[in-house]
Amino acid sequence: MQGRYLVAGAHGMLGTALQRVLAEQGAVCVAPDERDFDITDAAAVAQTVRRFADQGGGALMNAAAYTNVERAEDDAERAYAVNETGARLLAEAARAAGLAFVHVSTDFVFDGAKHGAYTEDDPPNPLSVYGASKLAGERGVAAAYPQSLIVRTAWVFGPGGTNFPEKILERARTSAMLEVVTDEVGSPTYTIDLARGILALLGSGESGLFHLAGAGACSRYELACEVLRAAGMDREVRPVLSAEFPSRAPRPHNSVLDCSKAVALGVVMPPWQDAVRRYIATV
Repeated sequence: MQGRYLVAGAHGMLGTALQRVLAEQGAVCVAPDERDFDITDAAAVAQTVRRFADQGGGALMNAAAYTNVERAEDDAERAYAVNETGARLLAEAARAAGLAFVHVSTDFVFDGAKHGAYTEDDPPNPLSVYGASKLAGERGVAAAYPQSLIVRTAWVFGPGGTNFPEKILERARTSAMLEVVTDEVGSPTYTIDLARGILALLGSGESGLFHLAGAGACSRYELACEVLRAAGMDREVRPVLSAEFPSRAPRPHNSVLDCSKAVALGVVMPPWQDAVRRYIATV
């Protein structure tokens, strides 16, 4: 998919993947450093987006986010500044400049109490400051630029940031036994697959809310076992409940996303097990 793309949050996990995939597809990718593209600074956002638009237009993709779930409980002002205000400023600037706009959100907008996968029509009910700030961002984007594409994803991993498979490998290097929770279930998502899926959705011309995550579902325990298997590391993995790892921010126990709306457009994500194997082969 050729074209021009401006990426906010270019050096995070998803931003890194977007740059790689866009390069593979022969597209022009403008990826400013976050110091030069602070999405919470209205003047900086307007200037950067206008400059990009004046040079030929294209699409603005928001891969920036405040993602430290624990710290957000004590840093709500900053979390909302990035996840709500920043997202809205980008949407407003994209609309004013006539750019397509993509905003990325999270499974944390749900409380995890549902039996079965969450669809785009299920009512959100975030448990944490992080989840609430991301939901506020979704709503701000939709209000500011109704033609935006909003993509929720879950359990993201890939190069360019801290992620669950990486933490498992780090622990396995120093310990023969790992304890991993069994009562949190989700859809692990490789950033490379997510970037390709987002670009495919954008290319379809669709707007509105879509779920996009790795196909299938597993527990954190099952994911850890698959990571170790892919890495060829023989370790004992003991299943435990999340109550044994108390945290400031509650996590949804069910983060599985129903992606059938995207599938109906031909945007199909690979199985999470395949994604894990491909990622582990690169680390």
